[in-house]
Amino acid sequence: MVVVFMGTPDYATYILEKLVEDSSINVPLLVTMEDKKVGRKQILTPPHTKAYVLEKGLDIEIFQPKTLKNNEAYEKIKSYNPDFIVVAAYGKILPKSILNIAPCINLHASLLPKYRGASPIQSSLLNKDRFAGVTAMLMEEGLDTGNIIKIESIDVEDDEMVESLFDRLTLLACGLTFDVLKNYNSYTLKP
Repeated sequence: MVVVFMGTPDYATYILEKLVEDSSINVPLLVTMEDKKVGRKQILTPPHTKAYVLEKGLDIEIFQPKTLKNNEAYEKIKSYNPDFIVVAAYGKILPKSILNIAPCINLHASLLPKYRGASPIQSSLLNKDRFAGVTAMLMEEGLDTGNIIKIESIDVEDDEMVESLFDRLTLLACGLTFDVLKNYNSYTLKP
């Protein structure tokens, strides 16, 4: 199975790492955000996923487009003929041209439709939710929109902090990713 992976922060890196470890999955391309200047000294720093691929010396092409809304991005992703495009905290909305290449599966760290956007884990804790989770969804145009493939949830512990919940949800997302990829055709999508 060929998977193009689109993700940027550490949450995405853990999912990418698990995909790479599975011998039945080939990840030939990482699409991630551009390097950014960080800190007072404005040191140009690569995204977490890119740093991981470089550090491990993986045979994965790294693609950091300024925009996905051009033919270059479309042709690059399409050239790998992916069975799936897995998206985890990438940071940009995917245009219809990319969404049409292969099923685009987003792993969002919330029980959608609750807490769309960039800080679902923090929102879950701030609102004192009893449950948190990860939603695997088939992406459509727009921010965190599309049919739900599967949701996994866990209990939020009393006085749980962001780091702890982040770690637990990341593990949940890793397992959910494999489940969805290997059993994709057996799911009934929910609006």
